[in-house]
Formats: sequence, C-alpha cells, structure tokens
Amino acid sequence: MRRLMTFAILAFFLGAFLFGFNIYAGKSVDWPGFAEGATSLAVIEGKITNIDLWEDTITLEGCELLGNEPLEFFFDYTTCYKGDENTDIVSIRGGTNFQKKDKLSFDQLKAGDYIKCNYTIAYGKVWAERIVLIASPLRVD
Repeated sequence: MRRLMTFAILAFFLGAFLFGFNIYAGKSVDWPGFAEGATSLAVIEGKITNIDLWEDTITLEGCELLGNEPLEFFFDYTTCYKGDENTDIVSIRGGTNFQKKDKLSFDQLKAGDYIKCNYTIAYGKVWAERIVLIASPLRVD
C-alpha cells in the first residue's frame, strides 16, 4: 500500500509540474515545438530587383544571406500576404494573424517592392516559406 501511495503522489507532483511548465511555456516563450509547420522563423528583408515566375525565383537587393543567389519559392507551398512595417512574422506565437483578404498571388509582386519573408535552407538553396509584401505608408501633405 505504501508503495502504491508513493507512486501516486510522485505521479501527481510530476503531472502538476509538467502541466504548469507547459502552461507557462505556451504563454511566455516561443517554443519551436508549439509551431505548426514552421521550420524557421528567421526573416529575410529586401527590395525585389527581379521576379521570375517561370523559374519560381525572386532576386533581392542588399540581402547578405542570399548575396547574388535568388530566393526560391513554390506556388503551392509558399504563401504570400500584404502587410506593413509593423507586421510580425518572427514570433511563432503572438505574431500577426493574416486574414483571407490579405492573401496575394505572386503575379502581384513586382520589381521595386519591399518584402519580408520567412525562409528555410534545404538542398543548398534558400526557400521562401511565407512572403509579406510591405506596403509603404501613404503620405498626405
């Protein structure tokens, strides 16, 4: 009986600890395990110099990570949204939630547009996960 009670008490405290830790972690820390489908939340920013819809590549100006290499994307896999400079695409939890009306197609991107994108590196290339077109604020004088 004593063995059973010791096991029950130990299981209770271990369960309470893990439950409390999980609740705390889910609210305060960006744990990669909580991300659904996110592979990397690092961000590339830059101005588009060329977009090739035939080869599914975007060339960015002034991006140190890419250098002269293009950013690759898939029409079916990569999502494209419109946003502004306050758009948060770094945080797994608490980042910007995009609506259906914010979704863009790739033919709406053009040279001269400024974009932010989440990326992953695979097979020696940089692949775009999510692209956000940064709309410059309108200045009315």
